[in-house]
Amino acid sequence: MKEVKRYSDHFKRRVVLGCESLEYYRRKYKIGGSMTLSRWMDKFAWEKEASMAIKKEGENEELAKLKAEVELLRRELEEERLRRQAYELMIKIAEEEFNIPIEKKSGVKQSKR
Repeated sequence: MKEVKRYSDHFKRRVVLGCESLEYYRRKYKIGGSMTLSRWMDKFAWEKEASMAIKKEGENEELAKLKAEVELLRRELEEERLRRQAYELMIKIAEEEFNIPIEKKSGVKQSKR
């Protein structure tokens, strides 16, 4: 007579929720019968789905945070571009109005005092 193996719910859950394929676990632990794993899946699959849903929800939250951060950084970059343009225009107007060089010209040596 064939010996009936009993598996704990903990073991069944580990197999169903495991990273490897069910066939891998069936061979590794010599789990007989094709219906055995199907019954385990029926019993514990909701946990796997719930686990995956929670993981996906976490990924969606992380993605939303990253998108918000990217948008914030884009706005800050645009503000800095506008600020730079304003400073350049202000310097140009000041140089023209007061006829003094404000911007440091590259290659020009500083006078020694």
